[in-house]
Amino acid sequence: MKEMDQYRGVLVFAERKDSQVIKGSLELLSLGRGLADELQVELSALLVGDRLGSIPEELIYYGADVVYVIENPILERYTTSPYHSIVCDLIRKNKPEIVLFSATHLGMDLAPRVACELKTGLSAHCVDLKMDKENRQLLQICPYFDYMATIVTDTRPQMATVQPGIASLPKRDDSRHGKTVMVEFEIEPGDVKVVEVEVKKEEGTEKIEEADIIIAVGRGLKDMRLAEELASALGGTIGATQPVTDAGLLPESRMIGQTGKMVQPKLYIACGISGAGQHIVGMQNSGTIVAINTDEKAPIFKVADYGIVGDVTKVIPALIDSLKG
Repeated sequence: MKEMDQYRGVLVFAERKDSQVIKGSLELLSLGRGLADELQVELSALLVGDRLGSIPEELIYYGADVVYVIENPILERYTTSPYHSIVCDLIRKNKPEIVLFSATHLGMDLAPRVACELKTGLSAHCVDLKMDKENRQLLQICPYFDYMATIVTDTRPQMATVQPGIASLPKRDDSRHGKTVMVEFEIEPGDVKVVEVEVKKEEGTEKIEEADIIIAVGRGLKDMRLAEELASALGGTIGATQPVTDAGLLPESRMIGQTGKMVQPKLYIACGISGAGQHIVGMQNSGTIVAINTDEKAPIFKVADYGIVGDVTKVIPALIDSLKG
């Protein structure tokens, strides 16, 4: 048997915050479930922490067949060394053919170290995953400037970090049955200890990645008050392109795109946005997209459901008046 043929199954690293699995990891279960069903293999999740309670059952309800659990007080807060050792050890023993991480700060610290240790490939910031079923190759789709690159890995496991916000959440089914496996692992504390965690509050009343309505601002709109009025009239929140945040007009937490937030609101209004590839990646899965731009050939119109060719400083006041009326 070839060495690569020994690898079977899909493994998701289930990242948690306090007593809940983060949204990005639940999205990975949705993607992983699709890949596992296509390959007719098991979908497993790895959960690491302390006093994890009912989280393993929740992962099964959201699509996992098996949940591997490692509990230890040392693991309550993430530190690189013990988590790295745990993930590498589990992969060596179980040999999954696909391993997925969310492209969070934790995932981007952990996944490259694991890939390096295991001498395998890793695609970062993927915005889509597909399967070449015949060759059991994971097609890892990543933005590359204004293009989409498809990456394949000739080693095993095939590893990827996936941008949060690019997949729909799986449906919770509390009738699903699965298996929870408590894993014994001799844990070394490592050289780093977390003594305090400070959470910086995001500006604004709503996290942009959770908003149902987003008014997105590009270079074509200089007056933020217009965007604020439209957002207020619609009950939405304000997002931005990178040039707007780079200019200091809005904080980085509002940036949408490849290097910012991935969003899927029900309504997305692009105000004065031309539609660079790195921005399109972050909002193309929105429900209804409305674009306002003076350039009828702007790329944003290619992904828009409705396009208004006109001066955004005149169109927005007209929209606000219409909404008030």
